[in-house]
Amino acid sequence: AAPARAGAASRASPCAKLRAGSSSNSNYNINNNNIVRRHHAVSCPASASNAPASAPGSSASELRSELLSLLGKGDEGAARMARSGDRARLEQLVTSLEAVNPTPSPFKCPDLLLGDWQLLTTFQPGTGDVRFTDPESWRKYLFESGPSPVQSLVVGNQDVSNVFQVLEDPKAAGSKWENVVDFGAGNSLVIEAVMEGVRDTNSFFYRFSGGYFRLDGALGGPDGIKLPYPVPFDLLEALRPGQTKGWFATTYLDEELRVSRGNKGSVFVLRRPVGYWELQKEKQKYVRQ
Repeated sequence: AAPARAGAASRASPCAKLRAGSSSNSNYNINNNNIVRRHHAVSCPASASNAPASAPGSSASELRSELLSLLGKGDEGAARMARSGDRARLEQLVTSLEAVNPTPSPFKCPDLLLGDWQLLTTFQPGTGDVRFTDPESWRKYLFESGPSPVQSLVVGNQDVSNVFQVLEDPKAAGSKWENVVDFGAGNSLVIEAVMEGVRDTNSFFYRFSGGYFRLDGALGGPDGIKLPYPVPFDLLEALRPGQTKGWFATTYLDEELRVSRGNKGSVFVLRRPVGYWELQKEKQKYVRQ
């Protein structure tokens, strides 16, 4: 696996704190057997720089560099909801990268796909800004296929330090997809979705199943506290079938960047947290001991 590059996000993922076990020198958990994996060798791209160019002088690596420069570190709410910067150029860059995707079958490259990812931005092409207090945003969400205003409230909140996704193997029974909202100071919200199988070569089915708040540090005490997330997903699904489930596709993937699209049309741009690949090497050393 390639090492993490300079200019990566300034905050490492808190995801390992949400799992059993501990690590001495890292926010990741090197004792977590769910993350340390062994795979048969497959033909996966080592770098996006080998992907074909979408236009003269516009390689995948150049497109990726421009996109990362445009989005920043992912620690600002306005940028995470695509409210700042050049929105038209953002959509162009995402579409251009998808056209030169070096990993069209991401499930064959689990080391590239699975694990922790930091959200840089999310948006729905062709739609305006989505806000929690906007009645039109709620109308589109409830009666059409608009993005969630609740997601906008959380992801776009300036008090949120970072947002992460954690992917397990969708081909394995009982796998989960976690969305982790990091509030800083050891406090976070985890929304869990059960993976319900592979849909095609680049997407899987999911169903939101629950969540919890994790309080560490001053609020949670030495052992931490888990409080249930008060959203009745099963009731929502009974009242509005299909509201809590769907599919999620990976449309661009390399060692540093992932672009995904949901069944309602939302686009997600994510990158590996700072130090991710160095930690994978450390985990492999631990496994061999």
